[in-house]
Amino acid sequence: MGSTVNATCRCGLEIDILIGGGMLSFRTTCYFPCLCERCRTVVPVNLLAKRKRCPRCKTTKVVPYDDPTLSDKPGKHVVASWNMGEHLERELKLTDGQYRCPQCGQMTLRFRDSGLCWD
Repeated sequence: MGSTVNATCRCGLEIDILIGGGMLSFRTTCYFPCLCERCRTVVPVNLLAKRKRCPRCKTTKVVPYDDPTLSDKPGKHVVASWNMGEHLERELKLTDGQYRCPQCGQMTLRFRDSGLCWD
């Protein structure tokens, strides 16, 4: 069962993003928040797809938010995690730390659990 996080920045960016996959699709689908360099926003990208693409503009210039270059202050609490050791050889994790906002470029983007689960 997947979950949803809310990404917000003081510049006004606010978006809900899917994480994980459903009971029937978890082997082929793993959504995770990514920075789209072309759209300059946060988008859900299926990290299990052969070509990871922005769902809006179709560019492959997307960076998952577990990339250490997108965070300068990791948080102390995990907001969302998805174990992808078998497929991606890592656990996808978002914390309550500060991340680079694609809209303003500052390290002021924050993730929080929206409390919504999906399947």
